[in-house]
Amino acid sequence: MNPTQNLMIMLVLILCMSQSLVTYSIMNRCRVHVINGFSTNETLEAHCKSKDDDLGLHHIPVHGEFQWKFRTDFFSRTRFSCHMWWSGGQKTLDVFWVDDKFIENECGGGNCRWRSQNDGIYLYSFVHKQYRFKYKWDPWHS
Repeated sequence: MNPTQNLMIMLVLILCMSQSLVTYSIMNRCRVHVINGFSTNETLEAHCKSKDDDLGLHHIPVHGEFQWKFRTDFFSRTRFSCHMWWSGGQKTLDVFWVDDKFIENECGGGNCRWRSQNDGIYLYSFVHKQYRFKYKWDPWHS
């Protein structure tokens, strides 16, 4: 084989191995929702960011939400985290990361819904069609 053929074979292999990377980064838009589900008139404070994007501080009223949409990067390194707090506690957590099971089963193909409640933070499970407990509020630690 000549060097050009070797290069072509390597390129084809790389493209085949990165098929899911290409699918998520080019074809799909993802969306994250942070929903205030407190039963009291409590504002949820949320500061969300990724390595490349700081989405700023948001004051989410009861039954309100903050949401954003994006495309993942080609190498599947996209990860968003949020620091959330209110008068009864705080938590810092990852709200989106590229993982086939997480995106399809929990986020329903890239539409992640996180909801605060009086006792913790819940993620809507697309598979189970209900909010499922993920994180307990901790008044002293994030």
